[in-house]
Amino acid sequence: MHLTEEQLNIIEEMAYRLIIPRFVAINIEVDEDDFLEEISQPGSQVRKAYYKGLIRHDTDLRESIIKAAHNGSNPAQDQLIRLMNTLISAL
Repeated sequence: MHLTEEQLNIIEEMAYRLIIPRFVAINIEVDEDDFLEEISQPGSQVRKAYYKGLIRHDTDLRESIIKAAHNGSNPAQDQLIRLMNTLISAL
């Protein structure tokens, strides 16, 4: 599947907003099944664009949690500890 830079940017932005892949495909007017196939292929442009959006969203969320935890939010501190434990267990 060959997509334009504009389509790849749209994919990333929609993933950032947590839009499911099938809806992204509909929005950029490509075949849904082909899009889902591409997203499952490691190294594909579609997969990279989609995951860049998800990772950017996750990064923003984690930054908010860290700031809130440092400002004394007990729920944020608990969430930060869980995130740190998940990271450590993945190493």
